[in-house]
Amino acid sequence: MVFRYGREIRTPSSAGSLEFLITGNNAYCSSTVSGNARRYHGLFVLDGRLLLAGLDERVNGIQISAQQYEGALNGDGLRFLIAFSAYPPTWVYGIDGVVLKKTITFEGRRFRVIYEINGEADIWIRPLITDRPVRELARNPSPQCSQNPAGFAWNNLRFEGDLSYEAKPEMYWNVWYHRERERGYDSAEDLFSPGVYSGLLRDTSVSFNCTSSKDTVLSPHHPVEQQNVIDHLEWASEAFCKGDEIFAGYHWFCESWGRDSAVSVTGLLVERELKEQAKSVLARLAGWKRNGIIPNRFPDNYHASDTSLWFIEALFRYRQKWGDDLFIEQMMPVIENILAEYPSSGVALLDDDLITVAPQSTWMDTIFTPRKGKPVEINALWVHILREAGEMGISTPVQPKSALDAFQAFWNEERGCFYDTIEPNDPSVRPNQIIPLALGFIDQERAESALKIVARELLTPYGLRSLSPLDEKYIGHFDGDRSYHNGCVWPWLTGHYCEALIKNGVSKERVANVLTPVLFHLREAGIGYISEIFDGDPPYSPNGCIAQAWSVAEVARAYRLCHGTS
Repeated sequence: MVFRYGREIRTPSSAGSLEFLITGNNAYCSSTVSGNARRYHGLFVLDGRLLLAGLDERVNGIQISAQQYEGALNGDGLRFLIAFSAYPPTWVYGIDGVVLKKTITFEGRRFRVIYEINGEADIWIRPLITDRPVRELARNPSPQCSQNPAGFAWNNLRFEGDLSYEAKPEMYWNVWYHRERERGYDSAEDLFSPGVYSGLLRDTSVSFNCTSSKDTVLSPHHPVEQQNVIDHLEWASEAFCKGDEIFAGYHWFCESWGRDSAVSVTGLLVERELKEQAKSVLARLAGWKRNGIIPNRFPDNYHASDTSLWFIEALFRYRQKWGDDLFIEQMMPVIENILAEYPSSGVALLDDDLITVAPQSTWMDTIFTPRKGKPVEINALWVHILREAGEMGISTPVQPKSALDAFQAFWNEERGCFYDTIEPNDPSVRPNQIIPLALGFIDQERAESALKIVARELLTPYGLRSLSPLDEKYIGHFDGDRSYHNGCVWPWLTGHYCEALIKNGVSKERVANVLTPVLFHLREAGIGYISEIFDGDPPYSPNGCIAQAWSVAEVARAYRLCHGTS
């Protein structure tokens, strides 16, 4: 798939809302069509530090880069923009009879920008650099640079180009990131330029390279042309797979999270037949187990009541794919240990054959959704795991049938769907009830009733709302933590929703239609990726991370379920 855009990107609002992302193992390159809009944007971000921020570019004296400054949107360069495509990110400009094509590539150790000129053009380029953590902003930065005739070097990076270079330091004051302002954060900083490249060119091309001297940048995420949806989703999956880790999302979750990894490993690795990498991710998670709990955030956040269950569920998905191989034999003691220790861990407690959890320990983990008591998806996973473990000959602390019988208490006869929690009973209509429906142990009559409620109150073009709009706590537009699980749409639930529909008799052809809008979303926000969340109300604007691991993983898994590619 190639993502192509034309005149619709010649306005700041359109160009500034389209973000590209290319990753390496511990590096990434990301910005918008019109330049940096977030503190996290940069052409070379290495080990969590922003180094090469951008380029100030002029052709025949006309500035084509659209860098913004505090309080002012600079969109003048966009009026010369003819087209943009990804991947690789490519801009085409028309300026006074000159056609200039700019292409950038990022191959883990090297950022490269190529300018192809048709006609005669006076090219002038200033690299803008800094040296700061991506979560911070810098005022009056002073990167330690060493100059040379071809360019400069700083913090393990070296920048060189084909044009004549003049060491001519200059500070760019009050560079502005409008997406930070929208999110309520500090939004201005300063950038440093060590020097300027310039030259008069005709019908030729020139390139500039920024390379890392570090040897730890591996597994580049090559931007290549993909032919169909599943090929592209496989390409997108690579952005999150880092050896034995799965990064949760870009830009502010560039680290491995236990829950996200356990949920994502099936769609990102198992269903892609990447057996060895799936094993390494699962083995790493197992190695962090303590008192039956696998942490949500490493190294010491053991407050998640669901990570261990999602981990075992991922092992079962692995077993379903490849059978009882040596790895599953090695993991059986781990499963036994979790089943023995998890129900008395404090985060989770066995109570009348079901699991009671500590507040704020499920995936809905903000103070606005504490979900104390017995959550429906926790206990659905518990019931399913007991059944699967029993069939494998693993000792269980509760008889699977007893737990299944106890689970019937989640049925809310009055609403015709499942309580979100019991003891205390919470009748809020939330998407967590999709998990037992997807696991396939709910009788047909109840499943059909619950699916109707879910479709009527939770389903949107981009996934399931986290709360019914009929609820007084519902918030239809993203407004920080209070709205995070009280209305925002989470596309990662799409995989379980589609699985539930198929298991309850809906044809795969009809279920595939559910995916159409979210697949069109690949053209917006984080180009080629799927966002973390969307607004619950129309027009369902994307929000949160522009590229979320479990969003991509579960939409890809749903696509395979519908099209028979798994």
